[in-house]
Amino acid sequence: MKNIHRYNFFRKKYGAHLLADVVAISEFRKYIQKTPTHRLTYFDLTFITEGSEDLIINQKTLSVQRGDVVCSLPGDVWTWDRSTGLEGYALVFEEDFFQSFFINKLFLNELDFLKPDRISPLIRPKAELFSEILEFLDKIRAEIQLKDINEHIIRAFVYLVLAKLDNEEKLQNKSPFEKLPEHQNNRHLQGFIKLVEEHYLEVHEVQFYADKLFISANYLNKIVRELLGTTSKKYIANKVAQEARNLLSFTDMSISEISDQLKFESPSYFTRFFKKSAGLKPKEFRIGNRPSKNN
Repeated sequence: MKNIHRYNFFRKKYGAHLLADVVAISEFRKYIQKTPTHRLTYFDLTFITEGSEDLIINQKTLSVQRGDVVCSLPGDVWTWDRSTGLEGYALVFEEDFFQSFFINKLFLNELDFLKPDRISPLIRPKAELFSEILEFLDKIRAEIQLKDINEHIIRAFVYLVLAKLDNEEKLQNKSPFEKLPEHQNNRHLQGFIKLVEEHYLEVHEVQFYADKLFISANYLNKIVRELLGTTSKKYIANKVAQEARNLLSFTDMSISEISDQLKFESPSYFTRFFKKSAGLKPKEFRIGNRPSKNN
């Protein structure tokens, strides 16, 4: 496989540009069997209603079971068991689904469980809340099946799901940013995170991101260090290294091809970068991280 299979949002599934959907795992199981490792280009919240097994998101293994919610961002790489026995529903949507409705354009960025630097993609809400959210998902599915779909109703239920999960996270004190009250209000940090998500595969230089934000590289680094505990350069490097691990594990691309795709000056420079990040040379990492035959 020369690259990781990519699934895009099916905008015209219902004959209109509806940017949200609720899909049962049983309905996309055939795609899992075909490409158990794949990249999603949209937000995905998968609610597990039956079964227990391992899922892998960006090479992070999650042991999931009934009542769990797996939160995925655009660009995340999933690996399912090809013969998965899990059941449940995926609430999927694109960012534009909210952009034209909310005054606060950073609504999604303010949800800790949908932040690129979240600790884990997994949420375990209380049983009562999980059941309540499943009812919301049923209402969304029912609305979508109507001849005249009311997008405002769907958006309201999606908002309820996100708000309920956000409130649960705060009540359980799981947020990695609770000790950083300025985090959500720092527009430069939010802008940096968003820009990195959009450009890290092509641009690794801190100055590029500082210029886009109309601030100095030193000031950007100060913000990132104070609020995330790392440097701007390391934050970008971690994103690049994660993509390199995905490509090494799930594709047959050569080291040279991966180096080119990630915009390194040369394969040798990429090798030095990767060894510094992962502690292994790319070839050594690939040998030890090939997925099993079930995946």
